Amino acid sequence: MTTVVGLAPGERGTAALHLGAMVARSNGDDLAVAVVVPTPWPPNPYRADAEFLAVQEQEGRSALAGVAEAVGPDLVVRGRLHRARSVSSGLLEVVAEESASSVVLGSAGSGLLGQVSLGGVAERLLHSSEVPVTLAPAGYSTAPGARIARVTVAYGRADRDSDLLLSARSVAERIGATLRVACFAVRPPDARGGSIEASAEDLVVAEWRRAVVAEIAEAAGAELEVVVGQGSTWGEAVADVSWAAGDVLAVGASSSPVSRFFLGSHASKILRRAPVPVTLVPRTVPAPAPA
Repeated sequence: MTTVVGLAPGERGTAALHLGAMVARSNGDDLAVAVVVPTPWPPNPYRADAEFLAVQEQEGRSALAGVAEAVGPDLVVRGRLHRARSVSSGLLEVVAEESASSVVLGSAGSGLLGQVSLGGVAERLLHSSEVPVTLAPAGYSTAPGARIARVTVAYGRADRDSDLLLSARSVAERIGATLRVACFAVRPPDARGGSIEASAEDLVVAEWRRAVVAEIAEAAGAELEVVVGQGSTWGEAVADVSWAAGDVLAVGASSSPVSRFFLGSHASKILRRAPVPVTLVPRTVPAPAPA
């Protein structure tokens, strides 16, 4: 199998390369690094855009030049300069041609350092990708030979009836990573200065945590480590959970008629505040057992 990393022409950052290498190494995959450059559209016999296309192709080759050195000698790496009408469609073509198990992208250039930011290519890719999409935080890097050490599943109400936990447990066991489940309790400060005692709120959260732990154990078929991040904002709640090198956060995504990956509001807030790579995993609701 192959892990595909998508780079932009002229991209100099190594975040996606470092993450792609870690994913491929953990899965036992080869690594294909693809740079998509535009083809003229509509076909133009006068080639007025020839200079622009030549610059794009040169930048694409430059982006691929240092790939092997950045990835390390322990992986089989293929660099691919692929021509297509759009970057997103070109990446999907590469994913299909490589029979890829996943696709890895960096964050948008306008994103905050250390956080995941969806760019236009990622947004479009999510509409049609048939494989999981993993996103690197801006500025992400790994040590040589790094592997995924821990998979954290972001668990919410939408995951209750899906196979997200079972899928994550299976992946973690296969790649030799530990598994934990993270839930997030966001408690905005009361606009009137607070009419509920903090101790009463703590009791509510503690009872909610006990119910969630029991629910997760039932869904996964085993007791799992459960951590709860709390804060007055989503950023504080996500930061309240401890994160370490080698962590990957798995977030469930539903499908819709217009998008292969559809993120609910909570999942989107978690993704955009995650300080570690995020893998978007399609939720599948198991069919009911026959009567």
